[in-house]
Amino acid sequence: MPCGNPTCRHRTKRKLRPLVISILPSSSSVTSSDDSPRKISRHEQITEMFTTNPSLSAHFEPPVFSPGVPSREIRNRLKLMEYANQAGLLPELEWQLICRALNEQLSPADDACGGGGDDDALCSEVTQDLSKLELSQESIAGKTQTVIDPFKYLVITTRVKPDNNCDETNATDATNSNKQKKKKVKKNEHETKSLIPISPNRRGAAEDISVPYSVELWRKSKTLNRDRSVFGCSLAHLIAMKTLIGNDYNESDDLSSHEAKFDFILEDNVRAFVGLEDTDDGTSSSTCECACRIWDLIEGSNRAQDKPHLRYYGWLGSKPNLTWLYNNHIPRKAFATETGEGNSRIFPFPTNNDFLLDSIDGTSSEPATSQPKKKDASKEDSSKQPSFSTPGGTAIWGMFAYTISPAAYHSLIAQLQNDVGMLMWKGKRMRAFQAKAIDKIIPRTVREVYGEMSVHLSDKVAFVRCPMLGSLLHKHWEEGFCESTELQYALSSHREGCIAWDNVWLEDVERQIVDYRKKNGKWIRKEDIQGNSSKSKSNGSTRSRSQSPVNIVTLSLISMMLLVNTFASAFTTSMHKTQRKDYLRMPSMKASTEAILPNSDKRQRAKLGHVPIISRTIPIADDMNVTVWEMEKPSEIIQEWWSIDESERTSRVGDPFGVIMWPGSILASRELMKQQKYVSNATVLVLGAGTGVEAQAAALLGAKKVIATDINPLSLQLLEYGAQRIDTIGSEVVEAKYFDLFSSDPLPEHDILVAADTLYNAELANQVGHRLHEAIIRSFEDGQTPTKIIVTDSQKFHGTNFLEEQEMIDLNAIFQEGKWKPLQWEVEALNNFCGSGVLIDDDQTYDVDVRVIRWGWDDN
Repeated sequence: MPCGNPTCRHRTKRKLRPLVISILPSSSSVTSSDDSPRKISRHEQITEMFTTNPSLSAHFEPPVFSPGVPSREIRNRLKLMEYANQAGLLPELEWQLICRALNEQLSPADDACGGGGDDDALCSEVTQDLSKLELSQESIAGKTQTVIDPFKYLVITTRVKPDNNCDETNATDATNSNKQKKKKVKKNEHETKSLIPISPNRRGAAEDISVPYSVELWRKSKTLNRDRSVFGCSLAHLIAMKTLIGNDYNESDDLSSHEAKFDFILEDNVRAFVGLEDTDDGTSSSTCECACRIWDLIEGSNRAQDKPHLRYYGWLGSKPNLTWLYNNHIPRKAFATETGEGNSRIFPFPTNNDFLLDSIDGTSSEPATSQPKKKDASKEDSSKQPSFSTPGGTAIWGMFAYTISPAAYHSLIAQLQNDVGMLMWKGKRMRAFQAKAIDKIIPRTVREVYGEMSVHLSDKVAFVRCPMLGSLLHKHWEEGFCESTELQYALSSHREGCIAWDNVWLEDVERQIVDYRKKNGKWIRKEDIQGNSSKSKSNGSTRSRSQSPVNIVTLSLISMMLLVNTFASAFTTSMHKTQRKDYLRMPSMKASTEAILPNSDKRQRAKLGHVPIISRTIPIADDMNVTVWEMEKPSEIIQEWWSIDESERTSRVGDPFGVIMWPGSILASRELMKQQKYVSNATVLVLGAGTGVEAQAAALLGAKKVIATDINPLSLQLLEYGAQRIDTIGSEVVEAKYFDLFSSDPLPEHDILVAADTLYNAELANQVGHRLHEAIIRSFEDGQTPTKIIVTDSQKFHGTNFLEEQEMIDLNAIFQEGKWKPLQWEVEALNNFCGSGVLIDDDQTYDVDVRVIRWGWDDN
């Protein structure tokens, strides 16, 4: 049925068929258990856009969805293999052998050939619930985990024994005879050999290309860590491309000769241009701008001398690059112009050679600034958007609206099947913004195979990125995306850039963001708007607990907590960026044991070097106490830390918060006591151990080893000093160890992980959450009994709930699928807590609610 808009220049064209990449909402997210408004998923938003707006529903079929690839699922090698096969990456032989191995291990009674059934049907059946398999078979009682090996018929791994002569002493000359060095005894190594032929076209290190493609893919995917989300995005695009071209095609087809199953691929973070025109009654109505811009590009591209293999229907660039594109490249290289009402120009994807025509070094990746280059720019700039004033780098990025030809897709897959490293390209900053690997891989491959004129774009895009989307990959670049969108609109339409959003379909929250921008001249995030009502509701429903009659104590405590949060935030920012040697500049402090003095309240005093310390005995249970040593006057170190220059703080003063005992450590110790059967003979890792309450408790409960970590030498010496004075704790049981949570070092091996009162600001809390994630995932991947977790937090500062971070949400989703208890906070009251403050030296007694995470114990 033709479009009813008489001014539409493509009103008689057929409807376009969008294929949208989106992670479909789970059933739990579709329903709501309370009266609060349900959050609308991206899947629903994109459906509403195409079906409810008249100018879009007249020209587009309802969207069909291609599955996104959650990063949590590709941590499982079975699910990774399934997704890789859906993307067309796995060689057919490897997939058949993987299916055979899975079928045998899931159905032991079947014969070695997997029952002789159809391979595709078999694979579909055995991989239906792969993400649940490895988790659900873990025995709660701590038995050996059942692990399915999909590579049984692809590789064989054998242990290589160490050389018998590897511990011999090296010969040295006479002058250095007193400094002879010995070779380290090599650990047992493993050698993996392929059981199938390897393609001679594979590229990479010799060790990588000696194993089948699927094995290398799994090995390298494990190294991505947080970049798994980037890898998952690339897989999702490849799956969508395979769906786009369908099964009925010729591998040599370009876009002008192939009738695809769908017309283009969209990410679910886009919005369509609808255009607005004034009517006679003074109102505005939508025009058919999106569809017209797509058809303009299709028709102009198909008339080009060089056949098209990749078209962009939405794209962006940094502001300097956009200015260069519209003022220089497009006027110079445009090869087709649709002269109708759209007046759009079609041009090829720009390259570094195009920059050189204007004497621009396109390979430069440094911002145009007089500031000296920093040693680690990626970390320094991770929280803010860099500013560039000159063009360069990658001129165009954004695979959020495009189509690809069958020939180009097969050329891309052929290259990826020979180069795993190409697919594993981590998220790169493309000069001014961070980009997915797919943003570079696809256009580069198409241009290399089919020539520089094979990638076509229009100066008037049909789709733009959502304003202030809240992307996990581009968190700090949202404002830059919005500003580039406005500039792109201004340059292409010669109108004011900010009105671009008036011509785009937006949902209600996005419209509020734009209105706020127009009114206040700055951007606001979605969560800031959506969170206002929930915050006020939360604040209004906060439970008011009866307070101690001594109100002066409560007020002092609140003031102390607020100040500690301020100090901790600044302290953490400066401390975690400093290398270990900076902390070790503090002079070694030996305890004066003969200086221990009795005290009327049974507390003892001593000195560590020049620092006065005082003992504190804490009852953990009726028959168990621990005695730790604290800094006697913590306010002194706080005052010194606050008064000196920030650049000197880490070298002159250690962490001022770990020198006293905190409420969460008592509750963590009591949790350990409840789980004594697991603590006995286990290795316990304590993060931010401070004075060592929970470390001593674990040792007294029979732990084989307690690794108590902190970043402050004074805290570590207080901890060690206290542990050495407990006769029932062996001298080698408690190890006081320096460990920086923000370093790249992996967590020490352990069975139980404890983090008590370490969440003093959002940045530190998120890193604690990241380390918990690391510990749990590592234990599963290594086939071990899952690590057991205890986390306590008595301070509950704003923004410290790390369970709201995406990687923890993903982890809980895995637990839900595997019928494991999720990571969640519970609240316990600790009554009559007695302890000193950081700014208040005298003891304070008060009640406090402590939130607790327990995971991996009997109730899991």
